[in-house]
Amino acid sequence: MKHTEEQIIAAENRLHIVIPKMYREFMLADHAMEFDDGILYDIEAIAERYVTLGFSESAPELIPIGNDNGDYELVMKSGSKTTRFGFLEQGSIGTAEPQHLQNFIKWYESGHLFSQEKKEKIDWSAKVKVVLKKCPEDKVRTIMKIRKAFQLETPAAQLLSAAENTPFVLTEKLTAIVAKKIIEQEQLQSWVEIRF
Repeated sequence: MKHTEEQIIAAENRLHIVIPKMYREFMLADHAMEFDDGILYDIEAIAERYVTLGFSESAPELIPIGNDNGDYELVMKSGSKTTRFGFLEQGSIGTAEPQHLQNFIKWYESGHLFSQEKKEKIDWSAKVKVVLKKCPEDKVRTIMKIRKAFQLETPAAQLLSAAENTPFVLTEKLTAIVAKKIIEQEQLQSWVEIRF
């Protein structure tokens, strides 16, 4: 589908994102976007998936640009200079970072393989880093909520100070599945993520 700059700008303004220059030029050039093992999104699909999959709430800095015809989204960080994309399991949006990062144009030109073998499988039983990724607006209340949710022994004053210098590792004692469950139950996706 042929895109126009106006369509892209309208979606960016509506969603408060910046489509990377590399992907913007890719869409404007009208490349093939549907393949046997996956699909790349046009601007309408990006806008729809950004909202329906919860990126707008849980991971507003990430933009979905495709899917492997399964459970993995191809994502890029918002920003005009972004050139790399990664795979992110739909169930971990807002709680994990994209895996298998690579240059989008090189990947596309070298055959654009969406295959699962190229993606790292997540070991949900592994211990992970639980990271405060940004300082909450209501800092004191949110930090107290985070401290209680993860049963942190770190003094509250130290956590409040650390919140000004994110990212900050809160704990490395939890498994991925436990950390993910706490983040989701306490609705901490905006401030906390897990890193493998």
